[in-house]
Amino acid sequence: MLRHHAMQLLLLSLLAVSFAQSALVKNAPSASDLDGVHILIDNDVDSLTNDTSVIFLSKKRNYQDSLRACEALGERGYPASSTAADNFSLSQLLKMTPVAEAEVKSSGRYWIRDHNAPKNRHDCSSIDRNGKVSKTWCQNQYPTICTNSAPRRRASTTHPEGDTSRQIKVPTNNLGTLQGHRDSTAFRFYGIPYAQPPVGKNRFAAPKPLRNRGKDTLVDANKFGYVCLQLPAANQTDDNVVLGAQESEDCLYLNVFTPTLKNKINKGIPVMVYVHGGSFTSLSGSSPVFEPGNLVSRGGVVVVTLNYRLSIFGLFQNQPAISKSAAPGNLATRDHIAALQWVQKNIATFGGDPNQVTIFGQSAGGWSMRALLSAPSAFGLYKNAIVESDPIGLPFSGPGFAAEIGKRTLRNLGCSDSDLACALSKTANQVRDAQVSAMEAVRKLPGNQWVQDGAVYRPCVDGDLIPANLDDLIKQGRHNTRANIMWGSTKDEQGSFITGNLPNPVPVDVNITQTILDLDGDKARYQKLMASPYYKFNNSDNDTVRNQISRAITDLDWTCPYQALSRGAAQHGVVYTYRFNHGRAFQDAIGTNTTAFCMDKICHGDDVVPTFGGGDIFPGTEQTGDNARFSRQIIDWTSTFARTGNPNPRKGSTGAARTNKDVTRSPWRAYSAGSNDVMELNLDSKMSRNVDKARCDWVEENVKFDYQLYGPEHQHY
Repeated sequence: MLRHHAMQLLLLSLLAVSFAQSALVKNAPSASDLDGVHILIDNDVDSLTNDTSVIFLSKKRNYQDSLRACEALGERGYPASSTAADNFSLSQLLKMTPVAEAEVKSSGRYWIRDHNAPKNRHDCSSIDRNGKVSKTWCQNQYPTICTNSAPRRRASTTHPEGDTSRQIKVPTNNLGTLQGHRDSTAFRFYGIPYAQPPVGKNRFAAPKPLRNRGKDTLVDANKFGYVCLQLPAANQTDDNVVLGAQESEDCLYLNVFTPTLKNKINKGIPVMVYVHGGSFTSLSGSSPVFEPGNLVSRGGVVVVTLNYRLSIFGLFQNQPAISKSAAPGNLATRDHIAALQWVQKNIATFGGDPNQVTIFGQSAGGWSMRALLSAPSAFGLYKNAIVESDPIGLPFSGPGFAAEIGKRTLRNLGCSDSDLACALSKTANQVRDAQVSAMEAVRKLPGNQWVQDGAVYRPCVDGDLIPANLDDLIKQGRHNTRANIMWGSTKDEQGSFITGNLPNPVPVDVNITQTILDLDGDKARYQKLMASPYYKFNNSDNDTVRNQISRAITDLDWTCPYQALSRGAAQHGVVYTYRFNHGRAFQDAIGTNTTAFCMDKICHGDDVVPTFGGGDIFPGTEQTGDNARFSRQIIDWTSTFARTGNPNPRKGSTGAARTNKDVTRSPWRAYSAGSNDVMELNLDSKMSRNVDKARCDWVEENVKFDYQLYGPEHQHY
């Protein structure tokens, strides 16, 4: 159900990608020597706008030393001959930037470059925060503004990482010295390991801490690390090049995108850690569609994307035949926690504030947010959570269900139920292939009508890492009540999946019972759902059957359970709910055609591109007009939420959100059970009250959600 079909299309369209080895540039400058280096750009995320990017060096130097510092980066000083309009734009950027707010305010003037050499010691040019250029004594100590000639990253067919030539080194206490690069939006450090490789005896073990590396070890951070093994699929290519890197069992890597490399004095900026979706079976943190440069530079945040173990490698367990100590299960969630622990330990080195971490994820990544909101050992690792398009009506699995997949996979490998050593002796490809028929067999077991294709793998209530399903934890106030929550869905979530079972419009006079039997999921409850007065067919709509079924299942798995769980969660903390009524399809952003059924809808996955603002990452694609406008709005809401736990920009705050009328014209109210507040995200977003209440009350009372009927306590094996 939750597999990203659009990404499979892209695999076929980009077969020609080859992976260019990045080359380490000799004598790359060190961030510690520069002592505060920041990328500033007034980014409107529109492909047609020539947004000027500059580098701000916050250490105060004399004029000549400032120009040498720019040259160390392969740049020159910002030209004093710039137009008055350019200088005004620069002054606005200096006044509004959240990236280096304290550093900019530490001085009233900044060195820029004269076209000709200074005539005397009082003939050096500087600019103030109002954009006024004047001559001053060359030995004065000011911060510096340099050019940034680096282009924005584009994912080409020869180099998924983009142009990596403008490199910079960051010494760390335990990771070695990482040599990454910059583009016009961010400093980028790719392929950083956050745990030991999960290979050999570690295959089904909890992630193991890294061994420390000294600063004298130079590490190439310009190439994405291996991505985790993907579930085999029909017509899958030999190499999933769209993932940004090749597949391997050795895959626990993350990527850091930051607009600032702070000195040791100044406080870091908010951090957003993204967990990708893909049914817990596909995609990666380096998939180009998750390119976060626009989010980083416009939002003024550090973004971390990560890989985590997928499918049987990330969800294997077979208790009690194999003990928890040998194979604890919930490895995907344990990987997420290990990455968050890495962030706590290391993100300050990359300009981030470890005390201001927001986790966010979409689809299976949103489901992962649900797991992290449920796992007590993760509670202290983040302050805010953004849960995007999690099919929150579907429950976690129970240990018996998870063990059934593990047991059948073991048997397909020729191993006994308790012989972990046998499974560890098999190749990764053997294990990957053995799970396929095991998954299908478990789906077909009596009583498993609730297990949908694409939602077979899911986090498990194991009584250890995850003590109970989220709905039960919310009732008891045992979820992470300290975290501020923002969550919601798209208007037409189910539209992305209905064509898999009903590829063509269905006539109204066709037997609806037979049509429902063609669907994936609990058909008896779907029958009851479609008997509701809220989903009647419209004879004037040529596709009314599919439209109404899609609407009904969207309500059942997304809209209505979000409303129900928000009522409970709002009793213990702050919750902001939303619905995407505008968006952009994966396919459109990658240069292929979206499905006809979703052409006029906001289907599952249509929230990802606006969230990152990466709608022009692929050749031949653009992000302009309403798409850029909407992405600006989403970035401003979410980055403000990451900064304060509240999506509404504070009066007097810095950042783009404060001047974005699409954000400021309609304050986002926290959820109240009495009014079922939802922010209806659109070009002109506005709050709604009780829009879904009558319909959702009917669904909850008469059909019930999957977590009410098929929660772990109801799964018997």
